[in-house]
Amino acid sequence: MFLRRKPDLSSTDEELALALNGGRQSALGMLWDRYAHLLYGVCMKYLKDPERSKDMVVELFAVLPELLRKHQVDRFRPWVHSVMRNRCLLALRGEKPTTRMDDANEPIAEEAGDALLREASLQKLEQAIDQLNEMQRACIRIFHLERNSYQQTADRTGLTIEQVRSHLQNGRRNLRIIITSHADQSN
Repeated sequence: MFLRRKPDLSSTDEELALALNGGRQSALGMLWDRYAHLLYGVCMKYLKDPERSKDMVVELFAVLPELLRKHQVDRFRPWVHSVMRNRCLLALRGEKPTTRMDDANEPIAEEAGDALLREASLQKLEQAIDQLNEMQRACIRIFHLERNSYQQTADRTGLTIEQVRSHLQNGRRNLRIIITSHADQSN
């Protein structure tokens, strides 16, 4: 699929982003090695087209230095994932509905609609996370969104593992309450 080397882990993603922003082009190659295949997976989730997905990944890396100059990136991985997701959704929104059928005999326009519904749900979830208290929000983001372990979450927040588990449990319960109450208000 994509040519890549074994990733060089001597620098963090954020350090590579800063280096690329500073004009060091070798950092782009290192970020490619780390993220091209993951971003391809994001594209396939939305676009369901291998060639188009490959093109989207290449296009993103072509403009990545420019994007990094425009944006303050604190955590590269979730940022680049969001950028790719948004580019895919924009591509889907730009398509005209079609009656062409894919291999599974489902209309492609229906798949685009499903992706848009998933995106709307993700946006509601992000808004709900923002309504949590500071520690619940931090634990949810670090543990679930960044996919860190309980120990890594505890290390980053300065909490004990038991406190992290408590904040996660309470945060998930509060998210359900917030999302359910918003759904009830819209009906």
